[in-house]
Amino acid sequence: MHNYIGKNVQLIYVDSKRNVSTHNIKVIMSGDKRFIAYCYTAREVKIFNKSGIVDVSIEKSKKLLVHI
Repeated sequence: MHNYIGKNVQLIYVDSKRNVSTHNIKVIMSGDKRFIAYCYTAREVKIFNKSGIVDVSIEKSKKLLVHI
């Protein structure tokens, strides 16, 4: 996750209770086994275990179209 610091990514994650979830996050800090991210889905800072990552992808930037 070190390569994703400061980037918005979508994460598919399995927690310790085997629940699968999708999170839209911004990675803040990354350690050996865990990383800290702001979770836009939960609207809070969360700690994730790297072992729970199923898939991660960089979010495409969302462009705002204004029609005049």
